[in-house]
Order: sequence, then C-alpha cells, then structure tokens
Amino acid sequence: MIKISLVDDDPSDRSFLHSLVSGSFEKTGIAVEISEFESAEDFLSVFEPEIFDLCFLDIYMKKMNGMDAARQIRELDPELAIVFLTSSADYVYEGYEVQALRYLTKPPVPEKVHAVIDQFLAQTVLKNRRLAVSSGKQNYEVPYGKILYIMSVGNNIELHLKDTCIRLSARHTFTKTIEPLLQDFRFISCARGVVVNLAHVKALEKDRFLMDNGAPIPISRRQYAAVNDAYIDFQFEHML
Repeated sequence: MIKISLVDDDPSDRSFLHSLVSGSFEKTGIAVEISEFESAEDFLSVFEPEIFDLCFLDIYMKKMNGMDAARQIRELDPELAIVFLTSSADYVYEGYEVQALRYLTKPPVPEKVHAVIDQFLAQTVLKNRRLAVSSGKQNYEVPYGKILYIMSVGNNIELHLKDTCIRLSARHTFTKTIEPLLQDFRFISCARGVVVNLAHVKALEKDRFLMDNGAPIPISRRQYAAVNDAYIDFQFEHML
C-alpha cells in the first residue's frame, strides 16, 4: 500500500490532483491511500516519519508555504518523496535543499503527473535494492543507496557507508561483491579495486572524486576520460 498526501489550500486543485494521481496508480495495479490536507499546518500536525511515501505539496498557500513545510518535514523524514506544486519558478533552486523529487506547474498536466508517479516507483525499486554481505559472524543487508564506495585494501574488502566501514569476511571476493553493484546505474569502477556510488559524489576533481562525506577517492589516469563522461551523464539523467 502506497500512502500519499496532497497538501493544497485550494479544494478544487486538490480534487483535480486527486483524480490524476489515483488514475495514474490504477494503471499500475498498485493499491494507494490518498489523504488530503488544506494547509501545511494541518499536515504537519499529523505527520510522523514513514507514515507517507509520497507528498504533493503546494508552495504558495495562505499561511505556511510549502518550502518552509518541506524543511520541517526533512528534519523528521529524509526519505519522504516530495513533489512541489507551483505557479512560479521562484523556489526551484531551494528545492535542491530539501531534495525535491520534482516540480509540477499548476494546473498539473496528466502526462506530467504520470511521469512523476513512474519516477517515484522507479526510485522505490532502487531504495529496496540491498547488498548481502557478512563481517565476522554478522550478516548485513546494506541498501545500495547507503553505500558510498567499496574498495579492495590488501587482502581485505571495505564497504564504506557515510559514518562507518564494514570490513567483509574473507569468504567474499572483490569481483563477486561488486558484480551486482555494477549492474546498477549509480555505481562505476574508477580505479583498480575501487567502485563508487555516483549519487554520493560531491565533486569530480582532476584525479579523484570527492565524496559527500569528505573522502577523496582516486581515479586512474587510464580511466579518467570514461569516468568523467559517466559522471556527467549521471548528473544530467538522474540529478538535474
């Protein structure tokens, strides 16, 4: 069951969007529960992390605007997919701050709503991908999205997350461990024994990636041109 919230102070706009969203999901066969809220304050009064999967949030409302509401939402739930509804491009750049999934211009066009639903469902699939590994006697199922990079260090394999590193058991081989990752568009080999998650790259420098946790990851001179092209493609296709 996908739980969706529509936050808009215009009843007719909410009703129209409700029909478009429910129609989009009918085509997928996925069950949904859609809740409507006439203000950001009403929504925040009942909001708790992980209650909703997707939120359509109007930016221009009479009291609290949608961008301020989104900032409060992000403090509680970094995973909720937020789609802004707007009649102006004034807040587009601020949307990066709260990691908005998409902007929809009001009144929304059915094809655009369908595209947003498709994008949301694709991201949901990505969030559910996990890498099964073990360290000592402990088994882990690590979400792909939480992996920053993986590298071979001597006889060891290190799986680096934002705030921790998992050193894999000796039964793991680097080739077998990275095989499923390299079938995911987010991951790329940038040097011998090094695979990075492009979604966690903060900057590409002349001989290295700078990851969003501050770690510098080397790029082999031989692979730099191909890595640079892959990074640019990733930005245009999946981040912009």
